[in-house]
Amino acid sequence: MRFGAEDRQKENPNKWYGEVSLSPDQPITAGQMGTWQLTYTVGRYGVDNGGRMKLAFRLASDWATPQFDRPGEADYFTVKTDGRGEVNAEYQEKGHLRPWFETVTITVSEYPLQEGDRVIMTLGDTSGGGPGTRAQTFCESAFEFRLLVESFETGVFVRVPSSPSVPIIGGDASRLRVAAPSLVQPGEPFCLTVTAEDRWGNPSHSYRGTVEFSPAAGSLPDAYTFRRGDKGVHRFEGVQLTGEGFCRIEVLDKEGGVRGVSNPVRVSRAEAEKEGRWWADLHGQTESTVGTGTVQEYFRYARDVAAVDICTHQGNDFQITAGDWAEIQRYTRKFNQPGRFVTFLGYEWSGNTPAGGDHNVLWYCDDKPIYRSSHWQITDKSDAHTDRYPISELYEQLRDEKAMLIPHIGGRRAVLDYHRTGQAPLVEICSVHGRFEWFLHEAFDRGLKVGVVANGDDHTGRPGAAYATGDSFGTRGGLTCVLAKELTRKSVWEALSGRRTYATTGERIYLSVCAGGRSMGEEFSTDEPPELRVRAAGTAPLHSVKLLNGKDVIYEYPIFSAGELDPDCIRIAWSGARITSRGRHTDWDGRLTITGGRFASAREFAFDNPRQGLIHRGDTELQWISSTSGDLDGLLVRIEEKGDAELVFESGPCTFSFRPDELRGGQTLEKSAGGVNQQVEVSLAPAEAGPRQVSFCYADPEPSCGLNRYWVRLMQADGEMAWSSPIYVNYKPQSG
Repeated sequence: MRFGAEDRQKENPNKWYGEVSLSPDQPITAGQMGTWQLTYTVGRYGVDNGGRMKLAFRLASDWATPQFDRPGEADYFTVKTDGRGEVNAEYQEKGHLRPWFETVTITVSEYPLQEGDRVIMTLGDTSGGGPGTRAQTFCESAFEFRLLVESFETGVFVRVPSSPSVPIIGGDASRLRVAAPSLVQPGEPFCLTVTAEDRWGNPSHSYRGTVEFSPAAGSLPDAYTFRRGDKGVHRFEGVQLTGEGFCRIEVLDKEGGVRGVSNPVRVSRAEAEKEGRWWADLHGQTESTVGTGTVQEYFRYARDVAAVDICTHQGNDFQITAGDWAEIQRYTRKFNQPGRFVTFLGYEWSGNTPAGGDHNVLWYCDDKPIYRSSHWQITDKSDAHTDRYPISELYEQLRDEKAMLIPHIGGRRAVLDYHRTGQAPLVEICSVHGRFEWFLHEAFDRGLKVGVVANGDDHTGRPGAAYATGDSFGTRGGLTCVLAKELTRKSVWEALSGRRTYATTGERIYLSVCAGGRSMGEEFSTDEPPELRVRAAGTAPLHSVKLLNGKDVIYEYPIFSAGELDPDCIRIAWSGARITSRGRHTDWDGRLTITGGRFASAREFAFDNPRQGLIHRGDTELQWISSTSGDLDGLLVRIEEKGDAELVFESGPCTFSFRPDELRGGQTLEKSAGGVNQQVEVSLAPAEAGPRQVSFCYADPEPSCGLNRYWVRLMQADGEMAWSSPIYVNYKPQSG
């Protein structure tokens, strides 16, 4: 009997394309070293001589890059077959279609493979003495080892239907993250979220520790033992604080040896009655585009694990199908809960930079359409007539709509050539792609009046708590604090539109900046020199608090006097980026050597990625691995027997020497290294940790006649930062 195409389609597709099995096929702990073996059994089509297979990984995955010629080292990959053909493997950074970019491509030669032949791929082969390979460092409910096959040497690859998936789960707890509101009234009940995180920033699924709370300045939770169902996260309700001022709640697991301290909580009846402070991550993606995880998992993580108050999903528009958009609309609507969690419908308009570059689009309502930059990766082109390109066409389309655009620096960096402030009141200056204060400066140069936001642009299923995973996502994700009276769409939208925001690098730093009774983002006119009132409270000791007018620092609060610096402890910090576009990260791998003295100790600060840091500590030499993307990395180095010591800093972007006596009196050495704000700063470190909070007033003695842009840049000793949205002051002095 003849076998027709219709019958073939009803058959098990594994018969034609083959089958894949994984060993071991059990949950993987994030970042663990191990060995995994994939066995592909060739299907009825076979694989032609010259045909290929691709083991593909998502762009967002940071599974260690395989290598093929050093069996005694980590990440050794081998491939073999029991068929007549020969198989050879090579790694390709962009070997397949987005988002499955990274591939190990296996080519068949000499003879074809036939049905039943096996191809065995070993990730982390230890037969030559190597330690295995490092797994992806972030959790995923279904991590797929995607295998594609090109049976006929046509260049067309088909996913093998049985490509295996396994969960990736968090490892052992290394710290506790404690998230609390930033502003409450005395005695007002609030919620506290405690997350046991592994070294990579994932919830520790196995954590069963008992935690205690202090200080008892109010009503704190009783001791609590984490349970299996918590999966490393627990939300405590009914917490209260009494007395006014700042409070930080410590959570301690005495037996497990892990602890955490909450962000500063401002307890103030007057301030809390005036406004609320709500934390937001307005930017991130899922597996519907180039990220990982589902849309439902995305919003649930933001609300329940990261404990942010406001969130929006921002997938690349040229990948969002009609079905994807319907799903995003459904879960945006489902998760919006006034007073608990506010969501906005959104997407990322992803046109190329000359056409405007990436812009986040936020809709006020849930039933709105998507106007894409293109249908580049969407098969169904039936609604391609709704595309809007360049960004000016989107601005025009949304002119009379309740929608908002936020220019974004990521892959396709935004440009401000088409910018309309009324429709785009904010610019994003921090994400996992780096830190981009220069983007705010660019807005100033163009005469724009904008506020600032910082978001995650998370691709790893961790909105609101995004961590670095590699060069392209080299820094911790940011957070935006929204100054809104209520946690409702209406109130939050009004605050975003009014630029009543400030941005941080991911820490819930408290920042208040006022002038003339106005707060961040507001604009007013005056005929008197304005007085700025600043209050700041960090999650770590403060390093600097600077007040700027436009791009110029007009006042720096004196955190330390020269007499409070330690003459034997040197702070070295390097920072910046290569370029403003994709591929901006700077490699700072290097060393520090000393003659005429010795290093008594050295420790890192501000390193975002656990895989980076000091790799050698000697009496006269230190070596490190480091990269920055606008952020900074640094060392605190204590010197003994320094006599006539001279130190040499050596790294690709910059090499120079200096003597410790050059730093006397609180002097700072600054060495430019080109690029975008690439530089090295050397100074003396304080003998004691600085204050965690400051408050001051400053009257600008020489305001510019006309528009002034007053804002604050704060840096903590650990390198975390905050930036306030500017207050726009039109100064018109009285004549005569």
